[in-house]
Amino acid sequence: MKYTRSFRRHVLGALAAATLAAPIASASGCSPGWVSSNLVNGLRVFSVTADKPYAQPGEEVRFDMSFYDGYPDPEGDGPRPVQILWIGGCYNPPGDLYYGCFPQLLKTFQSLGESGGNLPPGLIGFGPTFTTTIPEDILSQRPTPDGGSKYGLQFVFFFACAGEIKPIELDPSGKAGFFPFGCFDSAGNRLAADSFVPGFSQIYTFEDGRTNQNPPVAGMTLDGEPIPEDFTEAPTIKACPSTVDERRAVGCFAGDPYENCPEHELDLIVEPTIAEIDPGEMVGGEQIYEAVWVDWLVEAGDLTGGGISLISGVTEGYKDEHSTKWIPPAEPGLYQIWGVVRDTRGGSTYVQRYIRVE
Repeated sequence: MKYTRSFRRHVLGALAAATLAAPIASASGCSPGWVSSNLVNGLRVFSVTADKPYAQPGEEVRFDMSFYDGYPDPEGDGPRPVQILWIGGCYNPPGDLYYGCFPQLLKTFQSLGESGGNLPPGLIGFGPTFTTTIPEDILSQRPTPDGGSKYGLQFVFFFACAGEIKPIELDPSGKAGFFPFGCFDSAGNRLAADSFVPGFSQIYTFEDGRTNQNPPVAGMTLDGEPIPEDFTEAPTIKACPSTVDERRAVGCFAGDPYENCPEHELDLIVEPTIAEIDPGEMVGGEQIYEAVWVDWLVEAGDLTGGGISLISGVTEGYKDEHSTKWIPPAEPGLYQIWGVVRDTRGGSTYVQRYIRVE
């Protein structure tokens, strides 16, 4: 059976989603509890959404970053100021490997100072949005493949920093490793991962002209009821009396920290047709789909139903059940819930809502 490159991406993406969605093994003995990775208590980039996850030569592609910083500004009353840097211009690197772009990233960044900021559009950007153009020769410079559609690949890199972004020394071996930038505070101290998020997006261009849309999402629900977008109309629920320390206590003498806590169902409003298909992508004579899942994140409280829910599988398609369970925090307040829907072809859609706890 012949598997196309696109199919391998589908399967790898589905396996990654399944691995992340697997339940966490219970702690044993008298050890301290764990802190969920779905709790947003530092700088977090939720999604970088391209308006054209697949694009053609010469087309403009706009990227929108959704992020949140869970740390307060130590020098003010609000959130920390976040510096966002975009660098484009790298396409078809050797082996399609992102770290093949690193020397070009540094060169582009350094040329920013040398040029006084007058760089061609699409190479450097600041702030939560960035626009670049797919090169006209992204396909013509590639050899014709033995099978499947010819494709080109463009990388766009982003860096979100609660401080100042500065270049750092590259690994002389040229292998994959740290990005060639770091995040530093005003005293020159390098900041950790809770203050610096580097990453990249990939835009594919296919000779057969195929497209990909971001997964359509109509909203979020709490216990089956739509949550209004306006935070002033946020639904109100009761707090869970269990403290953070009680929830993290496990082992010898820990009881059930959620014994007297209400559990609420969170879900996204999506259509069964959310997953797209590529004509001709078949396995055993059956049509395959892109995998679609939702990453859940919370400002407080605990997700007891899992931080990732599969919405549509590669072979089975749409799944009716894709909700998760949330137990609110003990402290009253207005809290954010985030759902990021992703597919295995680079599409993503970001949804954010507020829930009031009293």
